[in-house]
Amino acid sequence: MATDIIFKRFSIFPCGWWDEAEQKAKPQQRPQQTQTIEWVYQYIITERAHKATEELRAMLPTATRQQKQDFKALHFEYATFSGTFWYRNARSIISRSPFLTLDIDGLLSLQEARDVQHMLCQDKNIETELCFVSPSGKGVKWIVTLPEWTEGLPFKRQFEMMRNYLGFHYGLDADKSGSDVCRACYLGWDDKCFLNQKYVSL
Repeated sequence: MATDIIFKRFSIFPCGWWDEAEQKAKPQQRPQQTQTIEWVYQYIITERAHKATEELRAMLPTATRQQKQDFKALHFEYATFSGTFWYRNARSIISRSPFLTLDIDGLLSLQEARDVQHMLCQDKNIETELCFVSPSGKGVKWIVTLPEWTEGLPFKRQFEMMRNYLGFHYGLDADKSGSDVCRACYLGWDDKCFLNQKYVSL
C-alpha cells in the first residue's frame, strides 16, 4: 500500500566540514532530515550532485586515498538506508527500515558498472529499490528490501546472507563495511539510476 511505502524512511546527512587542526575533512554525524527512496532518486538524477561527481571522477587518476575520502566527505550528502539515527552510530538508531545497501567497488570502468547495475536490477528473487553507479564511476550501490528469509536475524547476519547471495549468484563481492547498520552511502549523480516501478505509480 502507498502508506507502507511512504513511511519506510531513513536518515540523510549533510556534507561534511574541514577540520583546520587535523587538516582533514570530517563527515557530519548528525542527520539533517529523514527521507524516502523517491527523494533519493530525485536527488541523484538531478544536477544537484552533478558537479561534485564530475570533479571527483576527474581527480581519481592522481588523487591519494585520503584526498578522495576528504573530497567525498566535503561534497556529498549521504544516506543511512537501513534506518533513522539521531547520531551516526549503531547505538543511536531510532528505527530500522526494511532496506539494506550492498556496495560493489573495484570495477574496471563505468561501462562495467552499468553492466553490473543492469544485471542486478533484473534479479527476480530480490526486490531492488534503487540501483545507481557510485560517485567514482567504478562501483554500484544496490539498495534492496531484505527478503523474508532474513527476517528476525541480527543486522550483521542479514548483511552476510545478502553478501553471500551476491557472491554465489553473480561472483561479486560487496564491501564488508556494509555490515554496519549505520554505514554511510554517498549520493552522487547518476541520471540512469534505477527506481523500483512501484514508486512511479504513487
